[in-house]
Amino acid sequence: MNLCDILFVSDLDGTLLRPDVTLDPKDAAQLNALAEAGVRITYATARTIRSVSHILSDLHFAPDSPPVALMNGVLIRDMARGVYLDIAAMSPETSAMLLRAMSDAGASPFIYALNDAGELFTYYHSLPNDAMRTFMDDRIRLYQKPFQQIETTDDIRETVIYCCLLGSEQDILRAEAAIQGIPKIRFTSYRDNYDPSVFYLEIFDERADKRHAVEALRTVTSAKTVVCFGDNLNDIPMFEASDIRVAVSGAHPELKTRADAIAHDGVTAWIVQYLKDNALL
Repeated sequence: MNLCDILFVSDLDGTLLRPDVTLDPKDAAQLNALAEAGVRITYATARTIRSVSHILSDLHFAPDSPPVALMNGVLIRDMARGVYLDIAAMSPETSAMLLRAMSDAGASPFIYALNDAGELFTYYHSLPNDAMRTFMDDRIRLYQKPFQQIETTDDIRETVIYCCLLGSEQDILRAEAAIQGIPKIRFTSYRDNYDPSVFYLEIFDERADKRHAVEALRTVTSAKTVVCFGDNLNDIPMFEASDIRVAVSGAHPELKTRADAIAHDGVTAWIVQYLKDNALL
């Protein structure tokens, strides 16, 4: 086994990050040292570029760093060059059908859209619950992320790439029922990492999920072995596409049943030990 043949891919929230949604400075220093030593490490997250750039600001992305998968594999981004290498966008017909079904069900998601220049916009019609309001307020406060309220989805001129709804479990189940059968989409739902009373529903093009993310990252890097780290149900596709699957100690029980190993001391410590065990460090 050669070091250049291995790619480590970690989820962020609930996996690599601390409960306060920050990267431990010790982990950042260790990850930078590993990267400088030739270890290839990257990240697959449901987050957008704005929050990821802030959260991972202590990491050094060199020109030869592997790209990062954003929004559950909708976007594959070269962080050093600041460009998207792959975009799994919805067709206008699909997004119109989806948004109409959501509206008919009384669901008002955050709608993410990308223009031709690669600029990301986030729209919403209303904020029906505290979870949606907190989600927006936190991202404005922490990452200065812009949100734009719209009267109707016809006001969106850019290409829709992703929708996100937060609410109670019943809210999410009702929205899922409304979008069942819509062609050319994929969706995933799961409990929030930070507030167990809140559930997420994420909707994207059928080509995009964390399986797509791993496959794209494997192709770009020519990795022979992909080692992934996760904690929640939206990481299942990533587990299915990887060669070695590692769950963190606080992971969802179902994800743990699919894991080859448990990272009891965190992602970074597991990577270091794995490299030592295989005489690669």
